[in-house]
Amino acid sequence: MSVMPTDEWLNEIKNIQKHNQNRNLYELQRSTLCSRLVEVFNGGNSEEIQYELQQQGLYQPHENIDIQKLKERNVWQIVQEEFIYLQERWSGPNIPIYIFPITQEQTMTNKNGAAYPNALFLFVGELKKQELQALFAHEYNHVCRLQYLNKSLNEVTLLDSLILEGLAECAVEEIYGDRWLSPWLKYYSLDKMLNIWEKHFLPQINVQGIKRHVEYLYGGKLPQWIGYCIGYEIVRSYIKNHSSNQLHLKSSQEILNGSDFSLQ
Repeated sequence: MSVMPTDEWLNEIKNIQKHNQNRNLYELQRSTLCSRLVEVFNGGNSEEIQYELQQQGLYQPHENIDIQKLKERNVWQIVQEEFIYLQERWSGPNIPIYIFPITQEQTMTNKNGAAYPNALFLFVGELKKQELQALFAHEYNHVCRLQYLNKSLNEVTLLDSLILEGLAECAVEEIYGDRWLSPWLKYYSLDKMLNIWEKHFLPQINVQGIKRHVEYLYGGKLPQWIGYCIGYEIVRSYIKNHSSNQLHLKSSQEILNGSDFSLQ
């Protein structure tokens, strides 16, 4: 598996558009890109796949994307080389990796990723090489962790989700340094996080289903990005108290128990 030839798929769209300017662009994206992903999404139809990927950052069909710029930056080659390195380092699974341009509506970070147990998606603009490597490492760490958990996304608990994000951020920090950590990880003091943890997170810690964790991870009624910050601090403090050795192969409960957020 590894990196899929999505650059060729994107050029295919360009060529079809060139010879048939009246073609419906949304339908063209579905038929050329999304129809190739049906197996990844367990038989979902192309409309559902298009919607889900656009929620994650897939470019809008009417946007003018520059495939050549991504090719000149060796995006596909860099990710392939990083995949080989991290797969060996983490004894990770051999999964398909799909790289697409990110929508112009997401200009703040110019990047996003989506990890599934059986596939990985990157949505990118013009990134520095190490920033691209760090993005891939974050998402591939998710894939490795999901393989270890051996749960469907509907079975993953809130604690699992927190540890999932914390492990990925700590992996990026260990390999590439803190330059590429998410900036929001420094938003809150430890005391504030502990207070929110005890009041809002502990009563819901076993709630299952990734989609039910959005409020806790991203905020809304709770402070912005608070779940990411708490997850990072749980894992970071476990590493401080113990070590990072084979961390993604430890249970979520074991990591929590060895952290500064321990229930004990």
